Amino acid sequence: MRTAVVAVAGAVLLGSALPRGAMGQAPAERLRLDSLRARYDTVADSVRLLAVEQARINVARHDRDNPFIHMELGWIAQRIGDLTGTKSHYDDAAGEFEWASDLQPQWAYAWYWLGVSELSLGESNFIALENIRQALGLDYLSRAARDFARAIEVDPSFTSALVELANTTLRQRVRGRVDVALQALRNATATAAGRTPAIWLLLGRLERRVGDNDSARIDFGQFLALGGDPQVGNVEVSRAEAALGMRDSALAAYQAALASPLTDSGRAEVRRDLRWIGSPRELAAFDAAPPESLAAVVNRFWSARDVEDARVPGDRLLEQFRRYAYATQNFQLVSRHRGFNVEFMLHDTTQTELDDRGVIYMRQGAPTSVVHYIPPGSDAEPSETWYYRRDPPAQDLIFNFAPLGNIQDYRLVESLAQVCVQGRGAPERTLVENQPGAVDPQCFGARAAFSDVYARLQQLIPGSASYQSLLASERQLLDRSERTGTTTDAYPIAFAGDLRPVISTFIVGDTLRRPELHVVFAVPANRLHPVSVASGALYPLRLRILVYDTSDRAVAALDTLRTFHAPAVLAGDAFLTEQMTLRVPPGAWRTHIIVEEAASDNGTIVRAYPIDVPRMDGGFAVSDIVVGREGSGLVWHRPGEQGDIPLNPLARFPVGGTATLYYEMYGLPAGTSVPTRVTVRPVGGGGLLAKLFGHHGGAELAYTTVTDQAGRARVRQQVGLVGLKPGRYTIEVTLTDPATGRHVERHDRLEIDGRAP
Repeated sequence: MRTAVVAVAGAVLLGSALPRGAMGQAPAERLRLDSLRARYDTVADSVRLLAVEQARINVARHDRDNPFIHMELGWIAQRIGDLTGTKSHYDDAAGEFEWASDLQPQWAYAWYWLGVSELSLGESNFIALENIRQALGLDYLSRAARDFARAIEVDPSFTSALVELANTTLRQRVRGRVDVALQALRNATATAAGRTPAIWLLLGRLERRVGDNDSARIDFGQFLALGGDPQVGNVEVSRAEAALGMRDSALAAYQAALASPLTDSGRAEVRRDLRWIGSPRELAAFDAAPPESLAAVVNRFWSARDVEDARVPGDRLLEQFRRYAYATQNFQLVSRHRGFNVEFMLHDTTQTELDDRGVIYMRQGAPTSVVHYIPPGSDAEPSETWYYRRDPPAQDLIFNFAPLGNIQDYRLVESLAQVCVQGRGAPERTLVENQPGAVDPQCFGARAAFSDVYARLQQLIPGSASYQSLLASERQLLDRSERTGTTTDAYPIAFAGDLRPVISTFIVGDTLRRPELHVVFAVPANRLHPVSVASGALYPLRLRILVYDTSDRAVAALDTLRTFHAPAVLAGDAFLTEQMTLRVPPGAWRTHIIVEEAASDNGTIVRAYPIDVPRMDGGFAVSDIVVGREGSGLVWHRPGEQGDIPLNPLARFPVGGTATLYYEMYGLPAGTSVPTRVTVRPVGGGGLLAKLFGHHGGAELAYTTVTDQAGRARVRQQVGLVGLKPGRYTIEVTLTDPATGRHVERHDRLEIDGRAP
């Protein structure tokens, strides 16, 4: 067994460890060492190796100052450790490599293999001990990084040591150690190692870790120029450019990575971003896809998420880059060892890169609010609670994290009671009614704004029936949050203020009888922030429509910025109105409609609004009805129609007013008579008395429409609202196909607001 060398926590100073006049390792020595190591790399019989080890130990007793035999013994012990998984053999290997480095401090091989054995030793170490070492900077990662840095110090072109140094450093969050690795790799680029693509790739990743994305972008370009995998390189360029805000070029670089069938390394690089949020089914589809089909699978993966969250194409991918950069800076695990507790909610052993906060962050993004709680004067566990506001509020998410028994690894816990108990790690189940002092009530109270469950728990006596009942309710809440938080992902659009527009839609055929979606909106002026100009006021609005299917596949989209000019600032009770048109294919779709104010962070999104688009170039079909009002302030200039068609963005009518109806029929010969019925009825049917006495307070009109031309007939109709009381109504038009007797219904809503006509 060896005596561990104690290292000072923090950075290693390059250029300070070699004795004066020491030279690097000679090529002949390297060849001899390579030959020695090759003897044992493929041996799979640990018993045989143990016998060889004993024989070589006997030789070493008489040749203690021979560095070659200590290297040989180190490789034998390392191989036995790999075969058996026994910690003591890794410890023996480290001792031998350390002895060799003492004898030959200029041998890069000795320092490199000492680092390898430190990594192996740490992987087999006891978690509690390893966590203590982390706090002191004496953990296996720190020691291994120091050893690799020493190997590079004596031989800056030693590529293997450079790679291992970079990889171990990327798993740490200590800036001083990252700086050491950065300097080592920068120095190496001026040596023969600078012709190795992998060195530039790792240098770029380290540059990005410290936030120098400009340098990282250059490094990844050098990786590509030296013949590095173009798919890996382009994905890394995409990440760096995304961090620099270069949206278009970042997306172009990502598509360049997908332009040819993915190599194994390219597939692995692309999968790094998918794995955090992909469902088992999605990841299985990615893994099973042949190289030539992967680009379509990947683009479909990100496109579906853009559509679901009403995002612009590419938004979700770039957000994933940002989330990962943030998560690795703030939630990265130092040790791959993770404790197990049945009260932890996540037991995923397939990733040892991020703690549970990072897992939730990668899926759900930044929380709406966070509480960091460390109780003063108590040894209770520190904890964090993340709250995500969702719409509707019943879908809000709450996550509680605590490093139970582990100073680095924050775990998702199934109840806040696990960390609100006075006394580190004491389980909630030990609480009884006569131990009210066992709980820190402020631990619950700190989360009162997130749920009234915590406000009430703060007031109750632990162990009481009410307390236990509330804990059960809390577990249900957290269980639902966990299921949502770990099986879905989201990037919802959030606005600082709601514009509260009134939005209506209708579908009608264009001049070639192709369906068009018309969106009419009215935004209250008192919600807008005008830009004053010499000629009056400007109101810039960004308007977006996204039409998609049940698989979140986009079928049509419109994204436009329109600036409205008014001779003066609009009065507070006025509305800004507009109409947008988008051609859509026939089918049953959903649509997101987004109205954003360019001069502020205010906006509104209407999510998943259903639309049913009929075929208009076949048999009998009917457009939606357009319910308008003369003098509403907004008209539709319909090509081929005599006179403008009035619209009514607010869908409001005065008492006794008149509604104008416009609709079109398709697929009928000229002169066809179509039975038509128009019905106006109160929303909700008029109440109990109306049902009992047969009076609904509505109106009904029946007539026959005669088509004036073949293929398309335009119909205008006025409906008097006389006798209807103020309230909300549904207006329905039913048309009957004279050939088949099939009824087609179209409906809309209107409001009578009590004003005189």
